[in-house]
Amino acid sequence: MKMTKREIILESIIKEYLKSKSPIGSSELHEKMTLDISPSTIRIYFKQLSNEGSLVQLHVSSGRVPTQSALRNYWTNRIEPQVPLEIEDLEKIQDSIHDYGLYCILKKSKTSILNEVVSVAKRFLILVFDDEEVVLKYHNKVEIFLKDFIGYSMKDLRNIASSVGLYELHNKLNDIFLKEELFEEGVNELYSIAQELNDRAFIQRIESPSFLDALSVGVYFDDFVPNGCMAVKHNALVNKEASQIFCFGKLDSDFEGFLNNGLKE
Repeated sequence: MKMTKREIILESIIKEYLKSKSPIGSSELHEKMTLDISPSTIRIYFKQLSNEGSLVQLHVSSGRVPTQSALRNYWTNRIEPQVPLEIEDLEKIQDSIHDYGLYCILKKSKTSILNEVVSVAKRFLILVFDDEEVVLKYHNKVEIFLKDFIGYSMKDLRNIASSVGLYELHNKLNDIFLKEELFEEGVNELYSIAQELNDRAFIQRIESPSFLDALSVGVYFDDFVPNGCMAVKHNALVNKEASQIFCFGKLDSDFEGFLNNGLKE
């Protein structure tokens, strides 16, 4: 669909702002745009976009910057978290995370299914998954209970175990998920944002393995995300193996630059 001048100008100023983190004037934007739109026309749209609440002028003599609502709309439309990112060079990604001021966790996707519950001489229970086996102390009621969940995923079973108090099972499944973590980078950036916002509570939520595993793929601005920030959980392929990457940062962090340049060859 062809973009209108208004959409082109708004998208252009957001892109420039993400790079510079500085107010953008009409003449400056005109010089950076590839399309032939005059500074006077840009000024007209600047005023319109300001009236709409998409741009704001911080000082009388300065240019414009996008508002939080404009940035939210931009990221919602630009990021497609369901489409897997192809990742081959983990070291390159880790270096890039710091360049963009983000906090990220990369994990393999654990989709293993419970296929069988085997009792061994009424001393142990062996839970047979697609690619894992988990051994528990035997208990008749636990055996009967778990057999009802044959066909469930390991992630679902871990959550069920936690909710009903099967802590031995929960902890062992949790250990398996922890081993699937490929890296965690940008912890300093995470704590720096928390300190700036005077909000450290969200760190514990983000760093909880069960929280991240339970989080659906998508772009987030609310709930656990502090005001002025965003989080993305994105499907990925690490050397062709299904994975997921979670990233957190400020709304004006260049997530798109990271996803396009930091991850893709």
